[in-house]
Amino acid sequence: MKNEIVIKSIANNRVRLKSDIFALNSNLEKIEKEFEEIFTSFRKNISCKSIIFTYSLNVTLDEIIDKMNNIFNISLSIPASNALCENQSCNNCNIKKHDEKSWKRKVFEFVLLSGYATYIFISENILGLTIAATPLSLVGIVSIVAAIPLLKESYEDIKQKKFTLHTFMSGTLILAILFGEATAAFEIIYILRGGMLLEEYIANKSREEIQGLVELDIKKVYVLVDGVEIETNVEDIKHGDIVVSRSGEKIPVDGVIQEGSAEINEALINGRSEPDFKEVGSEVFAGTVCERGRIYIKVTALGYDTYISRTMREVEFSLLQKSPSEVEADRLANKLLKLGTLLTVGTLFLTGSFTAAFSTMIVMSCPCATVLAASTAISGGISNGAKQGILIKGGEALELVGKSEVFCFDKTGTLTTGKPIISDILLFSDISEDELISYAAMAEYRNSHPIATSIVKNAKDRGIDINQDVLSEIIPGFGVKSKIDGKRLLIGNKALLSKYKVSTKEYKNEISTHLNNGKTVVLVALDEKILGFLSFTHEVRPGTKEMIENLRDRGVKHIALLTGDEVKVANSFALDFGFDSVFANQSPEGKADAIKELKRKYEKVVMVGDGVNDTFAMSKADVAISFAAGGSEAAIAVSDIAITHSHPEDVVNLYDLSKKSLNVVNQNYYIGTGTNLIGVALSAVGRLTPVGAGLIHIGHTVGIMANSSRLAIDNNS
Repeated sequence: MKNEIVIKSIANNRVRLKSDIFALNSNLEKIEKEFEEIFTSFRKNISCKSIIFTYSLNVTLDEIIDKMNNIFNISLSIPASNALCENQSCNNCNIKKHDEKSWKRKVFEFVLLSGYATYIFISENILGLTIAATPLSLVGIVSIVAAIPLLKESYEDIKQKKFTLHTFMSGTLILAILFGEATAAFEIIYILRGGMLLEEYIANKSREEIQGLVELDIKKVYVLVDGVEIETNVEDIKHGDIVVSRSGEKIPVDGVIQEGSAEINEALINGRSEPDFKEVGSEVFAGTVCERGRIYIKVTALGYDTYISRTMREVEFSLLQKSPSEVEADRLANKLLKLGTLLTVGTLFLTGSFTAAFSTMIVMSCPCATVLAASTAISGGISNGAKQGILIKGGEALELVGKSEVFCFDKTGTLTTGKPIISDILLFSDISEDELISYAAMAEYRNSHPIATSIVKNAKDRGIDINQDVLSEIIPGFGVKSKIDGKRLLIGNKALLSKYKVSTKEYKNEISTHLNNGKTVVLVALDEKILGFLSFTHEVRPGTKEMIENLRDRGVKHIALLTGDEVKVANSFALDFGFDSVFANQSPEGKADAIKELKRKYEKVVMVGDGVNDTFAMSKADVAISFAAGGSEAAIAVSDIAITHSHPEDVVNLYDLSKKSLNVVNQNYYIGTGTNLIGVALSAVGRLTPVGAGLIHIGHTVGIMANSSRLAIDNNS
C-alpha cells in the first residue's frame, strides 16, 4: 500500500482513506493544515493508517487526491477496485446487506452444532462415556465442516500474504484435530460460530431500528405526464419525473418544486413542529409531509439516494468502522498471540508435558474473547442508541462522548422547539388585549398552523368566547383573511398587509425591535387600521434545564451556549438555565472559533446543533451531535451522532450509554484476561486438559457476549 490510497468507505461527502503515508503524524499535520479550507471535518487514526474527513461540495475527491500527490511529491493512485462508482452499488462502496436466507441457514447450522455439543456434554459428563476424538472420528469430521467459514477467511488472508488472528486460530484448530483433540477443537469452533452469529444479529438489529425510523410506506404516487396525473408505482419513478403531492400526503422523493406552494412538515429533517412554507424553487425531501397545498416536484433523488436514506447508510457504515477500543482490542489480541506462543513453549519446557503445553496453546492462541470484548460492547451500544432514536455513526464517537469535558449547545432550533408561544402583545388602538386576541382567534379558529393553534389556545386560556362561524381564507406563507361585520380582517405578517395595501410604516420601529430579537410578529388589521400585533417566541424544549444539571452531575466540567442571539437575550437565557459561559451574537465562523478556544482549555469538546449555521462549529468539535436527524442536510453530513427525537434528555442518555459501553468493554477485558490467566496457570501445573481449555473458552466467551448483550437490550442504559 506504499504508493496507494485505498478507499475504505464513502457516504455522501464523508470519506475514509487508508495509506502508509497516514502512519506518520507529521504527514497528518501537513494534511490538516493544507486542507483546512476544504475539509469540514478531519479525523486521524495512526494505528490504522487511515484518515476520515468530510469535504466541501465545491471540490471533488479526485482533486483532493491530486493535491496530496503534490504535497508529498510522490505518485499516489486509487486502485481500480476502489474507484468511485456513481450509484455506489459496488462491493467496495456498499455495505454487505443482511441476507435472510443466509442468516436462516447459519442459525440452522448453529442449532445443529448446539445439539451435537449437548450430546458431547451429556455423554462425557453425565453418562461417563469416552468420545473418540481422532481426525477421522465423527467429532473430527464435524469440527472440520463447522470450521469452514473460519478456514475461508484464513485462506483469503493467506492469499493476501497476511498472518492474522484467523490464520493462527485455524492452524491451531487443525493441529488440535490432527493430534487427537478434536473435541476441544469442536468446542472452540462452536464458540467462534456463536460469536460470529451474535455480531451479525446485533448489526442487523441496528439496521432494522434505523430502517424503522425512515420507512416511507409509500406504494403509489401520481406522476405528471403530458399534463395528466397518472398513478404510478414508487419503484417506477425516474430522475426528472414530475411527482404530484397534495395536502396530507407524505412526499416520496427528494426534489425541487416546479409549480405550486405548500406548508410542509419537515420534523423528520429539522425537528420543528412548525411547517415550512415552500414554493417554486424550494427543495423538498422524502419522508416529509405536505400538510397544506399542492406541489409539483421534479425528482432529483429517490430510493437509495434520498437524503434520509443517505442518513441511514452513514449510520450503517458505523458498524464497519472500528472504535479506539476495538483497535486496541485487535492490538491486544495480536500481543496475546505472541505471548501464547511463548507460554506454550515455556509450559512444554518446564513440565515436559505435551498435553499441558497443548492446553496452554488452546487457551492463549484463541483470544477471540479479547476481540469480542470491544466489538460486541460497541455494537451493542450503537444498537441500543438506534433503538432510542440516537443514530451513532461510529464507535469512536460513542466512546468520545463519555470522555468529553465540554458540551456546547446552539439555542434556536436545538434547545428551543418550533412550537410558538405568545410572548408579547402590543396594542395600537383603543382596544384591550382580550379583544385583540379575540379578533385573531376568530380568524384562525379553523387553521391548523402552529401559530394559529397557539392563538386559539391563548384565547381559550383567557376564557374568551370564540365566534366559530367566521369564514376565513388561508393564504399560505402570509396568514389569513376574514370578514367581520362587513370589515376585512387580516391576521399575518408584513407581507400580507402590504399585499392588501395596509401601511406598517407608523409602527416600523416596534415591529423591527421584535423581529431583531428573533421573534415572530403577527399583525392584526381591521380594514386599513392596524389594531396591534402578537409577538411569538419558540418554546424551550422540556427537560433542557434538567439536561444541563444532569450533565454537570455526571462530571462534565463546562457547558457553553453558542448562539446568534443578541447579548442580552443570550445572557438572560444562559442565566435561567445555568450555562457556564455564553458566546452571543455569533456568526458560524464565530461559533467555530469558540469551539477552538474551548479545545485549548479542556479535553474533548462536544457540539450540539441543528442547522446549517452550526455545521462549521460542529466540524471543529471532537464530537458533533445534531438534533432531529441533523436539522439540515449540512448538519447531518457533519455530525457524528444524530438525535432524531430532539429530546434534551437523549443527550444525557447518550452520555450514559457511552460511559456504560466503556465500562462493559473494561468488564469484558477482565473476564477474558482473568480466565485466560487462570487457564494458563492450571495448564502449567497439569490441572487442565485440552477439553478443559475449551470449556474455559465457553465460559468467558459466553460471559462476554451476555455482558455485552445487556447494552443492546437495556432501554435504561
